Amino acid sequence: MIIVVEGPSGAGKTTWCRTHGGKNTLAESLPDPATVPPEPQAAAKFWVERNVARWQEVLDREARGGLVVVDTDPFKLHYLWSLWRTGQATELEWTLQRDAAGEAFAAGRYALADIFLVADVDADTLRMRRTADPTRTRRNFEVHVKLRDTTLAWYRAIDRLEPGRVVFGLPAAGLTPDLLAKGKRPRRSGPELFDELMNELVRA
Repeated sequence: MIIVVEGPSGAGKTTWCRTHGGKNTLAESLPDPATVPPEPQAAAKFWVERNVARWQEVLDREARGGLVVVDTDPFKLHYLWSLWRTGQATELEWTLQRDAAGEAFAAGRYALADIFLVADVDADTLRMRRTADPTRTRRNFEVHVKLRDTTLAWYRAIDRLEPGRVVFGLPAAGLTPDLLAKGKRPRRSGPELFDELMNELVRA
């Protein structure tokens, strides 16, 4: 079973994972910004292949231990979609990454987690938490704050695919039996599931 913990920078994802995920946690992993190609098509391929590799790491952990708690979603297409919807990326950038991700998703190289725990913290609280924690750089913090509403819209669309597999808010009780009882998602990937998600996003 794969549980993803997602939300904006400063929302408490890492702290929650450390507290409740323990040895099952797979920490967030960020690339060196200098390694990202500047050309849009190459950048789209870079991000998809990098995140596909992270998804494979998740699957490997699941095969060894049965449960993985992932700090930030490996299926990170929501980030470019949110940038586009908020006017911070072009439609071309969105289309290129969507198509590259769609090919990987259709082939089963990229997929949805079984459960998503999505932090829902308002912008003022996020900024207050950032000020209170000078130990972390939080690159692109203000960009993430602007993406709060679109990120929530993305995960509402995922929830409509199979209601009950997205939880808004990080449960104070941690990984409860009710949460774990949801089990593995019947369909994690495939062309039909990807198309269904894209159709749901039209309503977002």
